[in-house]
Amino acid sequence: MQLAQDLKKQILVVEDEGLIAADIQKRLERLGYSVPAVAHSGEEALQFARKGPFDLVLMDIRLKGSMDGIETAHAMKQDCAIPVVYLTAHADQETIHRAKLTEPFGYVLKPIGDGDLRSAVEIAIYKHEMEHRVRTSEAWLSATLRSIGDGVIATGTAGEVVFLNPVAEQLTGWSASEAKGLLLMDVLGLCEESTERPAKNPTYDLLPGEIRTYTLISKTGASTAVEVGCFENSSEESLLGAVIVVHDIRARRELESRLIQSQRMEAVANLAGGLAHDFNNQLTVILGYAEELAARLSDRDQQEALEIKHSASIASSITHQLLTLSRREVVHPEVLNVNEVVCEMQPMISHSLGKTRTLATDLGSPAGFIRADRNLLKQVLLNLSFNARDAMPAGGELRLETSSLEVDAASPEARLFRPGGYVRLRVSDSGEGMDPETLSHIFEPWFTTKKAGFGTGLGLSIAHAIVTQCGGDIAATSAVGRGTTFEIRIPSVGTFQRAGDCYQDGSGPGDARQTVLLVEDEDGVRRLMHTYLEREGYQLLEARNAEEAQSLAEAYRDPIDILVTDVIMPGVTGPQLAEHLSKTRRDLKVLFVSGYRHDKLENEGVMRQGVAVLPKPFAASELVRRVRILLKLGTAVSH
Repeated sequence: MQLAQDLKKQILVVEDEGLIAADIQKRLERLGYSVPAVAHSGEEALQFARKGPFDLVLMDIRLKGSMDGIETAHAMKQDCAIPVVYLTAHADQETIHRAKLTEPFGYVLKPIGDGDLRSAVEIAIYKHEMEHRVRTSEAWLSATLRSIGDGVIATGTAGEVVFLNPVAEQLTGWSASEAKGLLLMDVLGLCEESTERPAKNPTYDLLPGEIRTYTLISKTGASTAVEVGCFENSSEESLLGAVIVVHDIRARRELESRLIQSQRMEAVANLAGGLAHDFNNQLTVILGYAEELAARLSDRDQQEALEIKHSASIASSITHQLLTLSRREVVHPEVLNVNEVVCEMQPMISHSLGKTRTLATDLGSPAGFIRADRNLLKQVLLNLSFNARDAMPAGGELRLETSSLEVDAASPEARLFRPGGYVRLRVSDSGEGMDPETLSHIFEPWFTTKKAGFGTGLGLSIAHAIVTQCGGDIAATSAVGRGTTFEIRIPSVGTFQRAGDCYQDGSGPGDARQTVLLVEDEDGVRRLMHTYLEREGYQLLEARNAEEAQSLAEAYRDPIDILVTDVIMPGVTGPQLAEHLSKTRRDLKVLFVSGYRHDKLENEGVMRQGVAVLPKPFAASELVRRVRILLKLGTAVSH
């Protein structure tokens, strides 16, 4: 087996003496190696090396010409990376020193014996293969360390940093070149999580396999909760250093916090639903008899009976809140434009703030559509506004902001939120703010703290229940003295872009007032088409699939001039969507976008006047041209 492997080895002989070169070639072939070429100068050796694959070069140090063997080996090492074994009759110190700089794989002294030649060649080839394996392993290890999601720091025996991967660079704020040679704790700024005091060196403080939680303070001052583990880096003979693994646990803690909050609210909701049911039974009796007594009594007795009835009515409103909290109240979801709901609530919120506090709004564009109960969403806005009012002194400001948000599947946010489009609603106040302990309890029913600035009740708990019920998420951020911000994210069923958002003066191309319903399930294609049409000034309704498009069309009361839709989509197809919408919107023009042969649509009978097909791929100008032709002429366009 070894001989079969060696027969594959190609050896280049470089020797300027013809008889000696021929003798070496014969010996190597007798030993089972292949010698496809013999070079008599350094220049000729380089030409051979660059043309064909060689496993080894036997190089005479003393060569005639402008390049000796050592210079030739140096050039060959840079260009070809072929191992070299020197042949020499000179073993003086100066020659050996020059040769060492080229890192040869061996020396054979002349005159050459078969045993010496065999040993030198076999050892050189084996050593070169081992080095190649080591380099390959190092490359794989380096790529692995640089691609993993945890920070990795390697130290030497003296505790000095010898390696940081990109994640460790990001967490510590140090680049690998800056940190190299520094002591570990000068780079890794760990503090005890409970006391915030500087932590001990984990290479000495942690037991084998132990994972401990710390607060990491980066070079820039940023604070991160991390888990740290430490492992020995050793060979069979000695200890080489340590490897420290740093895991960012912020996302995990956020998920754990949300899960605990959800479980806590679920338990409270179940309790609230049961209480509301029992209370309503008793309140029905109290209200009924109080009304009967009030009808039979007069004067002061009647007034007292009416007070009982009034108190029972107030108690009934509390049980109504409990039903909302328990999610047992009947809801009436519809497709809503969040900006319109905020505008409807502005007068009531402004009035509730009084004359000493102000309301500011920043309604983003394009407007976002969601599916929710309109009245319950208004209740969320009121509850958050009341909470802000109680937290703000005179002169404070409440700010309502809306925007559209896209969570990409590859982004860090995808750990917390389902990828896709969202409508984001922020309610911010300039009040006293809250400390972390208070902030962790604010959605609990009847939780109160005077320092936080809000009183007892169910307001925030109900807001949390309503947002969760419509598939959204609500979270709060706050700091003492810096106010509080509540952020609500609700999955979007589409967006609407007005022409005025593209042209601030309201002007634009002649088609600027016409509305396009754009439906495309591929995000990249949809965004590109959106850009093309937005640039022309069209008003845009945008959806990812036919179901969202139907909801948008139902919610949008103004005319829709043209439907631009992909033909093949999951669930309801483009032709099915067009057929459904044309039942209620008789003059709707349709532009099908298809990556398939579009004569298929003609065979299915969907081609008619006001319908066109645009095959993919297409240029921006072609999309706009097709849309304009349909809108202006309303005639079928097939190509």
